[in-house]
Amino acid sequence: MTRKDYIATAEILNYVSDKTHPAVFSKMVVDFAEMFAKDNPRFDANRFYSASNYKIPSFKN
Repeated sequence: MTRKDYIATAEILNYVSDKTHPAVFSKMVVDFAEMFAKDNPRFDANRFYSASNYKIPSFKN
């Protein structure tokens, strides 16, 4: 895959970010990021998360 594929995927995920159940959205974004990281060791998951409008969950006690 190429950078343009990563960008296009992030744009699609960003579009559905508020139209999808948060747990499903989280699973999709993380799974794509893992797949892309396996494809390209230089893939920046944090940048992808940001472009996808994914907020890493924080758990407070």
